[in-house]
Amino acid sequence: MNILEGFTKNDDLIEFICKKCSYTLWVPRFIVQQLEEDNLFNGLDKSVPPEPFCQVCDGVMTPVSYTGIHGIKYEYKK
Repeated sequence: MNILEGFTKNDDLIEFICKKCSYTLWVPRFIVQQLEEDNLFNGLDKSVPPEPFCQVCDGVMTPVSYTGIHGIKYEYKK
């Protein structure tokens, strides 16, 4: 099953972009928040955005624009 099945861009989705290949993916907010909580659990600083691995290449994806659970604004700028 596709995780985005039933979601549209009008829903609460966060756009991610791969820093290496520029592949984009829309991810539901609740999953992004879980990734952010995992970062904190693993001892990463709050300033580190949730960054899953790219599904297309061996790069890392980052949110294009996302305000985290602790109010930190993450913005990707090339």
